[in-house]
Amino acid sequence: MILPRATALVFLLFFLAASCGSEPPLTYVSLGDSLAVGVGSSDPRERGYAPIYRGILEEETGRDVRLVQLGVSGETSESFLSSTDPQLARAETALRKNPGAIVTLSLGGNDLLRVADGTEAEREAALDRYAKNLDRILKSLKNASDPEPRITVLALYNPAPGSFTDEWAGRLNETIRAIAEKNGAAVAAGDEAFRGHETEYAHHARYPWDIHPTDRGHEALARAFAEASTGAAPTT
Repeated sequence: MILPRATALVFLLFFLAASCGSEPPLTYVSLGDSLAVGVGSSDPRERGYAPIYRGILEEETGRDVRLVQLGVSGETSESFLSSTDPQLARAETALRKNPGAIVTLSLGGNDLLRVADGTEAEREAALDRYAKNLDRILKSLKNASDPEPRITVLALYNPAPGSFTDEWAGRLNETIRAIAEKNGAAVAAGDEAFRGHETEYAHHARYPWDIHPTDRGHEALARAFAEASTGAAPTT
């Protein structure tokens, strides 16, 4: 049966509308340590940097974004690779299922914290191990899917300016930037976003045992990830 022209046009418009509305959601995989999990925020499921960044991605793309949260509090680059249930293996599985996913990675702070009271030689050794581990991690994540995931690594903020962290956080971030560039990953400038705002953005000024971000700090990290994806300069 031949449909009247007007009826055929209605069917065509309906088909096009249905096709436009059927675009699958983007997948965002959050990897790393307690920062990735949202520790320090008043509500990690809503006010950690990962859910905030997901919201930014939805606004920017006009698409639904599905957050896959794989972060583990206390994670180091060593445990990321070789724990009983390594985060890397779970990340590779998620990326194989979601080729071309958006990935953020926060890792390295615990590597340094474990040698905070150590000698300079111990800190140097920890930094060398971290560099090798990060290189291996980024290579593995890149090879987990085709197309490759879009990976952004967090340059870590300095929670305690005026302490040993001035030098070692700086050196850690130099390593992050060098290894990320080598592997074609972007870098979110968390260090620059926090500079001059440490008392607002981190709990450490009031609670010296807590180096995690406040709600405002997590918001600043989410903006840093967003700016890294667009190439914009970090804002405060």
